[in-house]
Amino acid sequence: MEGATGKTDQVRCKSILDQFEPPYLTVSSQQWAMTLLERFQFSHHIGMNDCLIAAIAQHLQLPLYTHNLKDMTPLIGALAVKPYT
Repeated sequence: MEGATGKTDQVRCKSILDQFEPPYLTVSSQQWAMTLLERFQFSHHIGMNDCLIAAIAQHLQLPLYTHNLKDMTPLIGALAVKPYT
């Protein structure tokens, strides 16, 4: 619900997200996220949250639809997809 501009937006986001089962990090995904952070933190200024999100997409081998291709493409390559142009 990051980016919600107020309580109304937050409630609307939550009602949409509640329709899905959230993916959970595995130990191996957390370790892979730490490896990503070590590799890209200073060279690409990528933070731990992006590494954790990328680790889940990588573990599940599912595309991650994001406008943040600058950070996600180095982490997960072609799994990072722009949702629309």
